[in-house]
Amino acid sequence: MVSREISESTPLASEGSDTPLTSHPVVGTPTRTYAPVLEPGTEDLAPDEVRVTILGSGDPFVRPAQASASVLIEVGNAERDLFFFDLGSGALKNFDGLRLPVTATTKVFLTHLHADHVGDMPTLLFSLAKAGRRDPVEVWGPASSDPALGTAAYVKHLLAAHAWDHESLCGHPGQSGAGAIATEVPYDRTATVYERGGVTISSFPVLHIQNGSVGYRLDYAGRSVVFSGDTLPCRTLVEAAQGVDLLVHETFPTVEVYARKAGVPPAFAEKIVNGVHTSPLMAGTVFARSGARMSVMWHLSVDHETAGSAFREMRTRYDGPVTIAQDLTVFNLTPEAVVTRQAQVDPTAWPVLGPTHISGPPMHPLHEPPAWWADARLTD
Repeated sequence: MVSREISESTPLASEGSDTPLTSHPVVGTPTRTYAPVLEPGTEDLAPDEVRVTILGSGDPFVRPAQASASVLIEVGNAERDLFFFDLGSGALKNFDGLRLPVTATTKVFLTHLHADHVGDMPTLLFSLAKAGRRDPVEVWGPASSDPALGTAAYVKHLLAAHAWDHESLCGHPGQSGAGAIATEVPYDRTATVYERGGVTISSFPVLHIQNGSVGYRLDYAGRSVVFSGDTLPCRTLVEAAQGVDLLVHETFPTVEVYARKAGVPPAFAEKIVNGVHTSPLMAGTVFARSGARMSVMWHLSVDHETAGSAFREMRTRYDGPVTIAQDLTVFNLTPEAVVTRQAQVDPTAWPVLGPTHISGPPMHPLHEPPAWWADARLTD
């Protein structure tokens, strides 16, 4: 395997680079040819293939260069299922550019309910219904020791908060898709939470501030992906990630860099980086103990200073294949190889439609306009 390191001078996607921040663009020997840059709509998945796209690589502070937390996983089954894991602000902008069917956006797995992991949920539920999705969204997410803090309560109140939007859809075909069905997963034990179409997804508890945070593992056709969400380094994740094809693990900047760039005292930076999240040093420890074919440093605010120092610190603990996630970093997983690239998306793409089952409630008739509109409306 050809290896390259990442430093403060490595070009970034936000600067126009189409080269991913990875030590190993290819792990193994692919049996098909992949274009250096993924052009959406040009590559079908093989039946035993999985494609993972970073929709949101950043932290809570949404930037033009990085959407907040979100990962998309596509599988090569007959249904061509796709799954969102977290859905932070800006993620759906990147999804739309991938030219995948908006009608398939019905499965979301939330790791926890911080705003930077759920910020695009209203857009998914209501705006993408207007764009052509007719089926409601299924939402899996952690329960809590306090039911008021669990995913079911979140979804219930999210729907209530957007009641005006939903009511406005009376007479619109998207009304049947403007809804959500919540399923809570355990926050304190590992569990199988999804089994359909050859795909198995399990959840496992992770350590992040309070009860109500989980990670996920997806298995399909012998391929496997683990997504940490936000967490301190923990044994439950290492156990779930043993020998997987791809491990996407949160990694914050080094304490020194975080303190300087965030303008906070070093003691506070220490609490954030090592008391709530995972430092680059400990990410290296997790990678070494997990043994994934490709490990990914994700949830990092990526610039030259953060990426170079985080990669160096991680390298003191782990010398295997590693990628620093940027928006639209793509991983193709096959039995023979892991191929890492950037995707080049159409910034003006319109939604793409696909098959739909229309499993939502029947439409209500269109509202009659209020009487006072007759005098207020301009018609010529």
